[in-house]
Amino acid sequence: MKTKTNHASRLSVPVTRGPAFVRQGNEWAIYQHLLALTPASSPQLAQSTGLSKVTTSAALNNLERLGLVTQTGVRVGSAGRSPRLYAPRAEAGFVVAFDMGAEWTRGALADLTGRVVMRQDRRTPARTTDLIALLAHMVAAMLADHGIEADDVLTKVIGSPGVLDVEKGCLRLAGNLPGWEREDLLSQLQQALGADLIIDNDINLATLGEQKCGAGREVENFVFMSIGTGVGLGIVAEGKLHRGAGGFAGEIAMLPPAPDSGTLPPVGAPHRGLYETCADARAIVAHAHQLGLPFASAEAVFAAADDGDARAVECVAEEARQIAWALKAIIPILDPALVVFGGGIGRNSKLLLPKIRQHLAEFLLIPLPEFAVSTTGTDAVLLGAIEHGLDHARVKAFEQRMEQP
Repeated sequence: MKTKTNHASRLSVPVTRGPAFVRQGNEWAIYQHLLALTPASSPQLAQSTGLSKVTTSAALNNLERLGLVTQTGVRVGSAGRSPRLYAPRAEAGFVVAFDMGAEWTRGALADLTGRVVMRQDRRTPARTTDLIALLAHMVAAMLADHGIEADDVLTKVIGSPGVLDVEKGCLRLAGNLPGWEREDLLSQLQQALGADLIIDNDINLATLGEQKCGAGREVENFVFMSIGTGVGLGIVAEGKLHRGAGGFAGEIAMLPPAPDSGTLPPVGAPHRGLYETCADARAIVAHAHQLGLPFASAEAVFAAADDGDARAVECVAEEARQIAWALKAIIPILDPALVVFGGGIGRNSKLLLPKIRQHLAEFLLIPLPEFAVSTTGTDAVLLGAIEHGLDHARVKAFEQRMEQP
């Protein structure tokens, strides 16, 4: 794929020089490069940062003294004296991450290197107060299980449907979690979980997870299209997540559905007539019921289509048309090199992709991007939440250590 880049070329940490804060700036640069190159020797880091060997060695010694870096051995097979190898110290801090889904709440505890120490999956309670209590209980249980103090958790990240309204302290467009749009939500969450809390859109975090660990690795321009209980789009442009001016970039649920749709959204569905109500899992089930199929889930519809049931095949064909309709607008505007499908519906590539390609070939006069199915599965949001939390936690750990005498 022509947009792939060497990971080392994406290291863009500035090397600070000048009379002010030289030492701390150099140490931060070395720490950042070490995170990407670990394990690495002092000469290797000197070459990577462009700093002198003396400066690099002194910085590593101080980072080790502060508990941010540890020695992991020596590099074997080199001529002369074997250089010592260094790595970020994993226990210098921890991140707690959550994926808030309509059915499941997934939690993880990760150390400062990104290694997942513990996972917990629980059914999402119906009431907001019970859900907040569940989050607090999961945090306490994960920390107690590994003997980690609460103060060692530097950041907590919640991946949730919707977009955070910072001024009002609530979420917008979070209809899949009843009560999650209440105006005192943020204050209640901070009271239960602490002030070091980040709430971010779940699809944006899933996109970060796919960029770090999945099909989007080393792809500078791609979109992550999630279709399941809801519909959403994450956008990576020039290697960075694109959020838009107000955080609403990728909210394709509000697009109009494909014209002449034979699928009617369920009676009473919120925002009846918008794209999501004609393209999500509920729409597939509603279409199946219109055709006389008694299935209770989209999964059952796809299974029947895979077995050759003509009515189920019709439902899948309509879903592919709806997906292609949205991509007809997305592809010419963003020109992604890759479209990654995720969510319970999006992962059914075997049946969907041929029809999606056919529709797009008829719609568009430009070359089609590559298509892939998420390789992170149901962990995309959680992986992205960990990655987002690490960005904040590492800065916090560094700043805290720099304040020490």
